[in-house]
Amino acid sequence: MKENKELERSDIAIDHEMEVDCDIGQEITAYIETWFDVDEKFCIHTAEDDSAWLNMYGKYNPFADTLRIECEISRDNGSESFDYEPTAAEAQLMKDMIAEKIREVYHQTPQEFCERFYGTDDLYGEHTESNENMTMGGIQ
Repeated sequence: MKENKELERSDIAIDHEMEVDCDIGQEITAYIETWFDVDEKFCIHTAEDDSAWLNMYGKYNPFADTLRIECEISRDNGSESFDYEPTAAEAQLMKDMIAEKIREVYHQTPQEFCERFYGTDDLYGEHTESNENMTMGGIQ
C-alpha cells in the first residue's frame, strides 16, 4: 500500500470463482483477497477482535466500465457492511485484475464471461429474445 493508502497490485488478489448478476447479466461479482492492513486502510479495528475479518467484493460492469466495492466485516456476533469508493487508479487496477483472472481461468473477455454465464441459468427461456420455441413439460 502506498503512503497515501492507495492500494497496489501486491495488496490484493482476485479469486477465480465469480458470479454474474441474474437481473441484466452485466455485473460480475468477484471476491477480492486483502493482503494489506485493512484496519489501517479502512480504520475498522478488526485486529482487536480475533473473530473479526473483512470480506471485500468487486462489482464490475464491463459494459459500462464501472466498479463498486462492497465490504463486509464479519464477527461471531454478526456483521456490518460498507461501500468503499476506490480511487481512479485503484478502480482501474481492480478492473484490470478481474479481466486478467477471467482471461486466465475462463479464456474470455469480461463481456464474453457475462454473456456466457448469464445464458447458462436460462432455465425458463427468460433471457431469450423470443419465447416462440419454448416448451413447458414437453408441451409446445
